[in-house]
Amino acid sequence: MYFGLPLVYKEFIMATQPKNSLQALASVQTLQLLVALLFLSMGIVGFTTGGGATGRLSSEISGMFGGDSELLAIVLSTVELLCGLFLGANLFVGAIPQKFSKIAMGAVLVIWIALIVILDILTIDFGRFDGSEWFVWIEQVVLHLIVLASIVRIQK
Repeated sequence: MYFGLPLVYKEFIMATQPKNSLQALASVQTLQLLVALLFLSMGIVGFTTGGGATGRLSSEISGMFGGDSELLAIVLSTVELLCGLFLGANLFVGAIPQKFSKIAMGAVLVIWIALIVILDILTIDFGRFDGSEWFVWIEQVVLHLIVLASIVRIQK
């Protein structure tokens, strides 16, 4: 029985109900647009303020290996901005070669994995965490992993 109706009517009822509009958020195109917007905004924030994840990542890398943090932030922001542009344009312009999209997706994946490893693992002093800081760290790691899963999902 399906809501008091025989099972035969289940397919009819399911077919006449409006589709779940939230399913569109799980589509590869929507995820690609969201990742493109994320990297566009990260690139813009990196250029305008030098802050955000790009600023933190560039300062940590330059602190670990030496070098100019500002120059690294500019390079990272440029790569993020270009990757976001290619990923977004790939959805709307069919003339963009797939090589550019694959290169952009590879760069996005490398940057995001570096961000997770450096900002979420290497630079964290786990010995100084108290109870609430663990939850903040878990939240940050889970959000970064959700973005990583989206990036892996949209790779072709």
